[in-house]
Amino acid sequence: MVELKDLMELARRIKDKDLRKKVVEIIKHPSLSNNNLKVSPLKFEESPASVSWHHIEKGGLLKHTYAVTMMCISVSEQLERVYGFEIDKDSLIAAALVHDIGKLWTMKKSKAGWEPSEILLDHTMLGTSELYARGFPEKVLHIVASHFGENGPTPPQTIEAYIFHVIDSLDANLNSIPQDNVLNIILGQHVDREDNR
Repeated sequence: MVELKDLMELARRIKDKDLRKKVVEIIKHPSLSNNNLKVSPLKFEESPASVSWHHIEKGGLLKHTYAVTMMCISVSEQLERVYGFEIDKDSLIAAALVHDIGKLWTMKKSKAGWEPSEILLDHTMLGTSELYARGFPEKVLHIVASHFGENGPTPPQTIEAYIFHVIDSLDANLNSIPQDNVLNIILGQHVDREDNR
């Protein structure tokens, strides 16, 4: 089971001390610099990553964030080793750890389950705005702002942003598919559960 301390362990891989401190602070103590929205954040370790798509369960945001960060580290290391790419791993790790921080304000728990909160801003806009207010570097802001990819409002313009977008999409999409059906879908085979009892 993934715990908040696991994210703190990954944050230690950020060599830039100031950036590491910013990442740890917002994860441990999420708040909005200008909270005129009057909404309290969910706890990171309790929040789902989505209300209807992926990692919907309690703690889903933690699991998604951990998985995406670990994959970003592994992929960037292999791209550097095999192709000689120069990848800013500090920015990539920092962005991976905080990319969905805005979701802590844009979702809430109700009797029926998880649902969107009253906030009209999307989690990426809210999260990027808060990271900007806290003085995060532009490169990290860009990775977070562009994590929806080419079809989002801010397309990826750096290798780090592109790597992140692909990995974030991969993790979200794979988690939205029932485990016993992942391989069939990847291979392009449709399995109708009722026909295969």
